[in-house]
Amino acid sequence: MNKVILTCIAALMAIEGFAQNARPAKPNIILILADDLGYSDLGAFGSEIKTPNLDRLANEGLRLKEFYNNSICAPTRASLLTGQYQHKAGVGYFANDLGLPAYQGYLNKESLTLAEVLKTQGYNTLMSGKWHVAGKEVSFPWQRGFDHVMMSENGSYFDQGDYEGGKKRAYTIDGKPYPLEAGKFYQTDVITENAVNFLDQSTKDKPFFLYLAYTAPHWPLHALPEDIAKYKGRYDKGWDVLRAERIKKQKELGIIDGNSTISEKDADIYNWNKLSFDQRSQWAKKMEIFAAMVDRLDQGIGQVLNKLKATGADKNTIILFISDNGAPAEDLVKWYKGAVRNSGPVGTIGSYESQSKNWSYASNSPLKAFKDYMYEGGISSPFIAWYPAKIKPGSIKKGTGHIIDIAPTFYDLAGATYPKSYQGITPNALAGKSLLPVLFGNDNELKRDEPLFWERAGNRAVRAGKWKLVSTWPGYNWELYNLETDRGETTNVARQNHEVVSRLSVAYFDWAKRTGVVDFATLEAKEPQSMKEFRKSKVQEVVSEGFGF
Repeated sequence: MNKVILTCIAALMAIEGFAQNARPAKPNIILILADDLGYSDLGAFGSEIKTPNLDRLANEGLRLKEFYNNSICAPTRASLLTGQYQHKAGVGYFANDLGLPAYQGYLNKESLTLAEVLKTQGYNTLMSGKWHVAGKEVSFPWQRGFDHVMMSENGSYFDQGDYEGGKKRAYTIDGKPYPLEAGKFYQTDVITENAVNFLDQSTKDKPFFLYLAYTAPHWPLHALPEDIAKYKGRYDKGWDVLRAERIKKQKELGIIDGNSTISEKDADIYNWNKLSFDQRSQWAKKMEIFAAMVDRLDQGIGQVLNKLKATGADKNTIILFISDNGAPAEDLVKWYKGAVRNSGPVGTIGSYESQSKNWSYASNSPLKAFKDYMYEGGISSPFIAWYPAKIKPGSIKKGTGHIIDIAPTFYDLAGATYPKSYQGITPNALAGKSLLPVLFGNDNELKRDEPLFWERAGNRAVRAGKWKLVSTWPGYNWELYNLETDRGETTNVARQNHEVVSRLSVAYFDWAKRTGVVDFATLEAKEPQSMKEFRKSKVQEVVSEGFGF
C-alpha cells in the first residue's frame, strides 16, 4: 500500500515538474533607440548605408511603414519609457523646467518606467546609452528601476567633451563616475561594450530587459577613419540624386506604395549643381561621416546579436528598433556656438558640425520636413521587430503605431499587469495599446478607440484613420492631409473637409486639457535662449547660386 502511495506521489511530482518546465519562459526584451536617424537611413528602409545587422533583423522579422515618435529627443524618451504622452510624464517641452508639472523636464513618479514594471515581473533591467529625462538628482535610471546602467549624453564621440562653462558631460556606471581617457574611445563603441558586458553579468535564471539607447547618429559628426573610408565618393552626386535613389529602392522594397505622393522640396534646400567644387566636396564629406556613424551603430548591434547567439538567449528574445525623431534641420555653424567650437576637419575630435537640412532632406525620404516638426518627416521612425518563431519573416505592415504603444506591448509579452498602486503612488493609466495583434497576428494596423495626438513647443498634430491634422507654431491654422493617398503631405484639404477639421480639432483640445498641455504662448517667455536659437537654426537662407553660407 505504501509503495502504491509513494508511486502516485512521485508520478504527481513528475507531472507538476513537467508542467512547470513546459510553461513558456518570459521573453528577453531588447529595445534599441537611435538618435536623429531619418526614416530612410537604414538599408531595409531604402538606404545605401551598410546596415547588414539591422537589415537581417528586418528580413527575419517585421517592418512597420507608419510608426510615430514625438519629433524630438527628450519628449520621445519620456513617452517611450513610460507609455504616457510626454506631458503626462512631465517632459512636455524638453529637458527644461518651464514651471508647470507637465513641463518640469524630467519623469514624474506617477509615470512608471518600463524597468520599474518589468522588475516586478522578475526581469533583470539593464540600460546602456542616453537617458535625457532626469532633473537635478531626480529620476536617473538607477532611481527608476534599472539594475545596471551605463549612462552617456550627446557631445563629443571621442572624449567627454566641453559642454558649457568648461563642464564635462558625464559617463556613469550605476550612478558612479566612469572616466574615459580622451582620444582612446569612441562613444558608440562604449555604449555597445557596456551593453554586452551587462548581458554577460545578467542573472541567467531570470529574463532580461535591455534598453540600448545610442547617441548616434546625432551631431556632432564624428566617426572613425576606417568607417569613413567605406563611403568615400559615395555622396558626390548630392542630395537630390541620393533622395531619388532611396525613393526608388523604397518602392522596390514595398516601404512606400508605387503611387504614393512624394513630399515637395523645401525652397531653401540648396541647389547642388550651383555649389562650387569646394562646397560640394565639403557637403559630401559631411554625409560620408554621417553614414559612417550609422554603420558603426549597426556594427554594435551585430555584437549584441553575437552575444545573444553565444548564450542561446536569441531563441527567446524580442528586439525592437526605432529612432527618436526624424533627421534634423539644425545647422551647428549657426547655433550652439558651433562656429566658435569648430576647431578641426569635419569628423575629427575638434570638429563640431551637423548633417543639416540639405542631407536630412534625403534622410527623411519620401516624407515632409524634419525633426521638431509634426509633419511626417519629423515624427516618423523606421520600425523593426524581430522575434524568431513568433514574427513572420519579411513582414511589412502599415502599423500606424506610436511610442506610447511600446510599454503595453512589453507588458503584454511579459504577462505583466500594470500596477494600480506602486510604492504608495497611483500610477497614470497607460495611453497606448499593445502592438502584438500587428506583430504576431494578422492585423495590418493597430485599431484605436481615439486618435493619436502631438504637441511640442506649439507644433500640434492629430492622426485619426486616414486623416492627419497639423499646425505649426507660431501659427494656429490647421492643415488637413489624407495620408491614405498623400503620405508626402503635398495637398492641404482642410477647406474641403470642414467637418473633419472641426471634429479632430475638438478632440485635440479635449486631449490637451486632459493631458496638461497649455498654449505655448504662455510658456514662450520661459523658453531657454538656446532653444529659441535652435528654432532659428532650422531655417536656411535661400542661396540661388550656392554662395554666401
